[in-house]
Amino acid sequence: MAHRTFLFLRHGETDFNLNRRFQGTIDVPLNANGVAQAEAAAEKLADQGLTRIVSSPANRVLKTASFVAERTGVPIYIDTDLMEMNVGSFEGQDIASIKKAHGLGERDSFIEILPEDAERWEEFSARVCASVRRWVAKHPDELMLVVAHGLVFRALTMHLAGMQLMTGNAIPHIFELSGEAWNVRPL
Repeated sequence: MAHRTFLFLRHGETDFNLNRRFQGTIDVPLNANGVAQAEAAAEKLADQGLTRIVSSPANRVLKTASFVAERTGVPIYIDTDLMEMNVGSFEGQDIASIKKAHGLGERDSFIEILPEDAERWEEFSARVCASVRRWVAKHPDELMLVVAHGLVFRALTMHLAGMQLMTGNAIPHIFELSGEAWNVRPL
């Protein structure tokens, strides 16, 4: 990964988030709360000096990114490699029920119990990290905002910071290098 700061924003809330259902590649729109969250995030990002927005093509992500673009005047570039992980037959299912059926607690990761028809974590992580790496390397003098999904955030934090972090909906984060270590924190 190129060693320079970038920002990350997960999409606003959807009804699937609210009801704790796996979304994956299902194109669920923002709900009213998600729209309000996206508007608030856009306000927070307005004075950060963004020069480029790179977004997943999912509707929930593009809508979130559009609020930032409207507020800042910065264009959106779409990258299909930032699409959420395909969780196969788990898509649309209740997360708590799936975890319980596999003997996992609420805080346990579901990555190890993904069905055979799901994208493999290693492939997904490589895909999203390569995407961000390409954009950062191609535009070294710009402050980029990546707008994507919760598992994209988790993959980036694991790859760069060596820890599995999660983020709530529409909370802007900064990824910055300090010496040899990446720091990830909310704005």
